[in-house]
Amino acid sequence: MENKLALKDKLKKYQLVQMIPLIKNSTLRKITGLEKKYPKTLQLPITYHCNSKCVMCNIWKMDWSNEMDIVEFREKMKDPLFKKIEAVGINGGEPTLVKNLDEYAEALLELPSIKHLNIISHGFNQKQLFPFLEKTYKMCKDKGVHFSVIISLDGYSEVHNTVRGLKVWKIVSDTIQKIQNNPNTYCHEFEAACTVVKQNVDMLAQLDAYCKEQNIRIKYRLGIENKRIESNKLTDQFSVKFTSEVQSAKEFFHFKSFEAKHWYEKFKYYSIFTHLNNPKEGRWMGCDYKNEGITIDSRGAVYYCAVASETIGTLREAGGESIFFDPKNLNYRKQIVDNNCKDCIHDYRGKAEAKYVLRFLKEYFFEKFYPHIYRLKLRF
Repeated sequence: MENKLALKDKLKKYQLVQMIPLIKNSTLRKITGLEKKYPKTLQLPITYHCNSKCVMCNIWKMDWSNEMDIVEFREKMKDPLFKKIEAVGINGGEPTLVKNLDEYAEALLELPSIKHLNIISHGFNQKQLFPFLEKTYKMCKDKGVHFSVIISLDGYSEVHNTVRGLKVWKIVSDTIQKIQNNPNTYCHEFEAACTVVKQNVDMLAQLDAYCKEQNIRIKYRLGIENKRIESNKLTDQFSVKFTSEVQSAKEFFHFKSFEAKHWYEKFKYYSIFTHLNNPKEGRWMGCDYKNEGITIDSRGAVYYCAVASETIGTLREAGGESIFFDPKNLNYRKQIVDNNCKDCIHDYRGKAEAKYVLRFLKEYFFEKFYPHIYRLKLRF
């Protein structure tokens, strides 16, 4: 019994220590979007080509011609705008449909400040995926770069098939198992990712139980409007925000905020819950794309926000610095921050305003200890 109590005390202290980075990474000032900072985070939709038919995305219907070949891509990545990029996320479309994807990864690893590389894939192009992961992981280890892999998992069994529009559950679950069983072959870190939509929201508990049973780390994000992949044209088809399904989403994210082990995950899930529970609250989470992030698509088009921005120029016509720091474009980014950020609940990371972090901690601990407070009130 004493050992158990000592362990509990250690865990509580550990949790309090974990809380420090969340507070430390917050900011007292409001980010305006006008800051002239070199981007540190690069989102890279490497192709518009996709062989999935997801309910929350139109990219599989979009044109994927005239995309950069590896020669052009290497040249564009040498632009001085990218000299401070620390983290790169490869996505799409489906990135494994780029035949020589490992060469693109090799070019990214030449970025002078890169520390983190990750890829998100639907996981059912196994013949292309596994050789890429093996080669890229080796290159990353040689360069001292952290390589993480994310596989989309939008439900258990037939639920996943419904969201993806294809019968791919067995292949995807096999992909995940293979990565899980070979931790020193494919990546430094692996996790699954679920987009919460109408088609899966009532079955998330089933998926969560499956992932716990299989020891799969999974993160959840709310399906939102995204101009680049034309999901803004499909909100009636997938969004839970203003439907009867929103109650299920609120309950699930509230539950995850208390179950999550890490404080940023707690904060993220509680922020999503708060947004769903009262949309007027706006966005609590931080976001690098307000001032330190950039999106470059497969044709060299430049975007500020990863989901709400129109293109602000193209690397095929001008240098990155002249596009990114153009005063007219910076004013456009300010408009996005003023008009779009408050309604966006995508789980991008960045410096959250301290007032929201402190409010989260206050509400979190109140809810956690309310039963004890209630019992004391009854006693006295």
